[in-house]
Amino acid sequence: MSLVGIDIGSSAVKAAVYRADGALLAQAAEAVPSLHPGPGLAETDGDAVWTAVVAVVRRVTASPRTRRDPPIALAVSASGREGFPARANGSALGPCLRTADARRPATEAAVTLRRSTTRWIRDCGHVPDHMDPTNRILWWAEQVPRTMSRARWFLGWHELVSLRLTGRPVVDPALASGFLIFDLASQAWSPDRIGGLGIDPRVLPEVVPWATPLGPVRPRIAAEMGLPRRCTLVAGSWDGSCAAVGAGVVEEGGALLAAGTWESVVAPLSRPRPREVAVARLALTHQPSTPGWGLWARSPNGTSVLDWALGVSGIRLSPLEASLASAGPDPSPALMIPHLSGAPGPWPASPGAAGAVFGLTLATTGTDLVRAALEGIAIDLALAFDALRAGGSQPQTCTVAGGGARSPWWMQLKADLLGMPVEICEQAEPGTLGAALLAGVGSGVYGSLSEAAAHTRIARRFEPDERRAARYAAKMAGHRQRAAELLSGPGGR
Repeated sequence: MSLVGIDIGSSAVKAAVYRADGALLAQAAEAVPSLHPGPGLAETDGDAVWTAVVAVVRRVTASPRTRRDPPIALAVSASGREGFPARANGSALGPCLRTADARRPATEAAVTLRRSTTRWIRDCGHVPDHMDPTNRILWWAEQVPRTMSRARWFLGWHELVSLRLTGRPVVDPALASGFLIFDLASQAWSPDRIGGLGIDPRVLPEVVPWATPLGPVRPRIAAEMGLPRRCTLVAGSWDGSCAAVGAGVVEEGGALLAAGTWESVVAPLSRPRPREVAVARLALTHQPSTPGWGLWARSPNGTSVLDWALGVSGIRLSPLEASLASAGPDPSPALMIPHLSGAPGPWPASPGAAGAVFGLTLATTGTDLVRAALEGIAIDLALAFDALRAGGSQPQTCTVAGGGARSPWWMQLKADLLGMPVEICEQAEPGTLGAALLAGVGSGVYGSLSEAAAHTRIARRFEPDERRAARYAAKMAGHRQRAAELLSGPGGR
């Protein structure tokens, strides 16, 4: 018996089949075109995403290894900040606005429903922004009311697949937390907030716990995808949440760092502190984990900053690791505040936030600049972990997945500055594995989430070096000072 995990983003769809022991049997990926019809606009075709889902599942189920070990259940890992108006059968009535899309309603939900930052954290776990699916619903109702009036559903990727496969669009509480109309206390949609915004509740999916069995896949769809007739769809979760499960981070004391274009950290916890979460600009969700909560720190300044530094310095990525290793244990002579896409929490929100490089001289090399970028991102990560602790989490180990994990030099630096072991996830696609493990919990293959997570593996572990951390103490202090000055200076207030 095997399990299928599907990971859906707005630019690619992936699927993988795993044995119950976590061994990979087959995997496939399909790109989905990103459309840019004008400045600041970023769209995806929901129907194209569904076509890609069918294609990747059909490819992995056609694998000889999968045929010898047919799947009994599947689940979905989905990005949670996209949505589109759809007909009753799930076909799109309009484009899906991606997270990068700048469109926003004339009157955003937070203006109508005025609340303090702490109150927003208590209510729905995050401070609203224009990317909230709720604000997307308001935009459609305001700007294209005829289309929205025809919509039976407003669907994200998890809702789309569950509707197509079982006739029942659902999300779990982690995905629902992305909507500012979700109520953390009741784990259901808030009638008061829905009514206050004038949203038709009929367009919203049902909220069910992650790992809930949703029923067998419809026979016609099962045949089209190559799935066994009794294969069961199980409720999955948000892509970051599934990645944490796929990396084995389900117990309090662990934290998952997704080291990609963005750096995103989630730490399971049992007792969140909403006021501290609000102050540090963190986010709070219900989370597939033993304690049931997840505390999030997110920064848009991940490998995007590294790519910028490589481009400016003219250094190629392939020889970079050797150059870093030969640079010695001391910090770069340059100091970089890596806020090229804005200052993340725990820094205060500031529309004028920007990055900067200090200490440049004629002796500064390209490697010095790249090292300064990597160091700045790592220092911001250490500050984010301080904020996670203030918000109620007590991480003792950091597990890393994503492209940034390929650099041993950077992973060692992060272990040194965090003062804790950094472990590299063996699974290249923890999102699909996490979804498959949730499918296994829901179908009875595993008795608990902890049992399922025991089938994940670590490829490498970096122990913190206190002596090297001490070499960075002055640089970390300088980073704090310079970043604070930038945020308090002209345009940063």
